[in-house]
Amino acid sequence: MKRGGVTFKLFAITASFFMLFYAIVLLGQLLFFERFYQNQRLDGLEKKLRSFSEQYASNRWDEPRITREMGQFISQNKAQLAILNPEGKLKYDNFFRIVIRDDKGASVKVSLILLSDSDQKDLLAAHLQRGDRIQVEGAYDEDDPAKELIYALVIKKAGMKDIDSAATSDVEGPLEQVSGVITDALLPSPNLWNLRQGLLYFAIGESFPLTNEQKADLQSGKMIEREWTESITGVRSFIAIQPVMREGKVSELLFATTSLQQISEAYGALRLFYLYIGVGGIVLILLLSLIFSKFVTKPLLTLNKFALRMAKLDFSAKSPIRSNDEFGSLSHSLNSLSESLDHTLKELHEANEQLRADMEEKQRMEQRQKEFVSNASHELKTPLSIVKGFAEGLRDGISESKRERYLEVILDETEKMEELVKDMLELTKLESKTIKLKKSRFMVSELIEDIVDKLSHHLNEKGLKVVHMAAGEHPVYADQTKIEQVLFNILVNAIRHAVPGSEITIRIESNGERLRVAIDNEGENIPEDQLDDIWERFYRAERSRNRKTGGTGLGLAIVKHILELHESRYGVTNTEKGVSFYFML
Repeated sequence: MKRGGVTFKLFAITASFFMLFYAIVLLGQLLFFERFYQNQRLDGLEKKLRSFSEQYASNRWDEPRITREMGQFISQNKAQLAILNPEGKLKYDNFFRIVIRDDKGASVKVSLILLSDSDQKDLLAAHLQRGDRIQVEGAYDEDDPAKELIYALVIKKAGMKDIDSAATSDVEGPLEQVSGVITDALLPSPNLWNLRQGLLYFAIGESFPLTNEQKADLQSGKMIEREWTESITGVRSFIAIQPVMREGKVSELLFATTSLQQISEAYGALRLFYLYIGVGGIVLILLLSLIFSKFVTKPLLTLNKFALRMAKLDFSAKSPIRSNDEFGSLSHSLNSLSESLDHTLKELHEANEQLRADMEEKQRMEQRQKEFVSNASHELKTPLSIVKGFAEGLRDGISESKRERYLEVILDETEKMEELVKDMLELTKLESKTIKLKKSRFMVSELIEDIVDKLSHHLNEKGLKVVHMAAGEHPVYADQTKIEQVLFNILVNAIRHAVPGSEITIRIESNGERLRVAIDNEGENIPEDQLDDIWERFYRAERSRNRKTGGTGLGLAIVKHILELHESRYGVTNTEKGVSFYFML
């Protein structure tokens, strides 16, 4: 693998990218996973505890329902739960218990929280049921003068191994004994027994009494949250105290705790696991990057050799790659290119011919420029000659009766020259593409009415009538001043070539988002071979260029450039009665 080659570069880039990505993933797991997992778990516990508080406050469950709901909460959230009064005294604690009727007929609850892990397993293996007779040794609850709750340390049953808690040695003084028949028993399945429930009572003992600030938070309905480390075992736990609000007051407290120790222990194992998998992952990344770079660059190197032969004009070579991927497509393209180059070289001759045609077109353009100068000179020469002749007549002192006529002719010819110069300047601006359109929304029909009103004198001179038809018209977005000039020039042209006493028809039709405007007159048709020429400068259908028809010969050229600035479709067609000009906006 050559150091500067594409294989080495692809290998280095691929390996670097994946190793960077892999390192980011591993660092993220090592640095943030424990905190992320802990926050997720605690946030979920807080939400569930608030929900439990709301349901407990609103439903007022009886004791069996409370027992069932607490069991579901503990099993689903892997947390311990107790219901306390506002002073921190237990109302409901471990819902797993046995109830017996002693020999005196009294009902006694047997709490199982002090049993060790092995005791709990033995108790489940005994399959205690209602009607079984057992003997319990333990300690009564100090806050229960009626002696209705006993914390079991020893449980005996005929034919069953005695369940003797290791906590027995920690109890000072003799144990209380009670025997009787089981009337109720609630024991979980092995996978649901909460082995850490005993820590709940240590947590309650160290959390109460509450500070004044904590009491104020509870009165406002706020949950108290804190981390707690059990002093004997060093087990880290999270404690949450949620107030149960009834009638605006704290009636009870939900005390929940969940272990954080398991998260830390699991995270410690994960760190070692990630260390091993990190080394293996780096080796795997390097190996896969090498295979990937070899796989990708092998056909590329083959294509490079083929391209080098083509660079030496050896078009006989064919690429051997026939795969169905991008390399196969590139191979096919290079083969096609090799076959096409010979054909392309032959086409160079045709390109030269086209170049010759372009040169001829350039010559034609130069000829048009010469014609423009000639036409402009011709258009200005005649009125200048007239002005000069009549001015000389005035200088020579013609009769007073002709003087007024001479002045009218001079002013008329001067006005025509002025109009010609203005049109030439306007056309020059349009052809230079320097004009910026000032677009706005307006109605074309309203613009046409104003223009027809301005041309009423010319219409009356020839006895012409304008018929205006609009169907589905909508506002257009264009330069109103320029479009007014377009309509004015086309209408003047239609009036100039219309048969006296005829009609000029203006149609406005909707064509989707565009508006089509057509102006028809009645008169002579334009020769078909000249339809494309009428947009050129100084074009007149009369080859004699008779000035009696009027106009500067630049009106339609101006129309063409304005419509092209608007990216408009336009054209002219012959009709049965005359000529129709149209454009679209």
